[in-house]
Amino acid sequence: MGLEGEKKFALVEKIRAMMKPFGAREIGLGGARDPRLQTPTERPAEDDPGPFYLFFGAQPDLWIGELWPRGRAWANGLSNASYETNFCARWSGGKNFLNHGLIGSEVAIEPDGSIYPCCLKTKAPLGSLAEERLVDILDSLKGHPALEAINAGDPEAMGLEMGWSREEYRAASHVSDPKGRPYANVCIGCDKFFEAKLGAELRRIRAERLARRAG
Repeated sequence: MGLEGEKKFALVEKIRAMMKPFGAREIGLGGARDPRLQTPTERPAEDDPGPFYLFFGAQPDLWIGELWPRGRAWANGLSNASYETNFCARWSGGKNFLNHGLIGSEVAIEPDGSIYPCCLKTKAPLGSLAEERLVDILDSLKGHPALEAINAGDPEAMGLEMGWSREEYRAASHVSDPKGRPYANVCIGCDKFFEAKLGAELRRIRAERLARRAG
């Protein structure tokens, strides 16, 4: 759309100039590789009223430049994420999703009401807003070792109390992508762990919640 390469930096400067007269301050998501997109403040203090603005996008310079192993990026072999690329610990990843009411707490919500701890979406939902309140679902998951590991941005730790060591998690994270390339990322390990263990566990917890409501 005309925002590739150097063109996007001209747009960035134009928007900065537009925001300056209104006292809006730029903040960042962290991880910007080009100094033209780096900001002195990655996140404001909780009592700072703003106003703020930020730039983000799926491009090489910031946020998910390596591309999530999902959708067309996965099917076409475009994700350049390595095993060290921890999307879980980034903004809109799983980190802090359980801490509702605090800055940095986010979940992803599908049109059917299904909720997920991250924008990538795990292999099974946490629950459905068509059935329950969001805070009830999240509160029921607090303290669960696997979900707390996602909340801490440490997906490797998800299976430590459910029979998966960190070494087993790493092994499960190595696959071949649809283009036949050797590929490894923590999101792949998360998918495998949800399929093997956590999906069934979430269904059990959901059934218990619904039974309590019915009782």
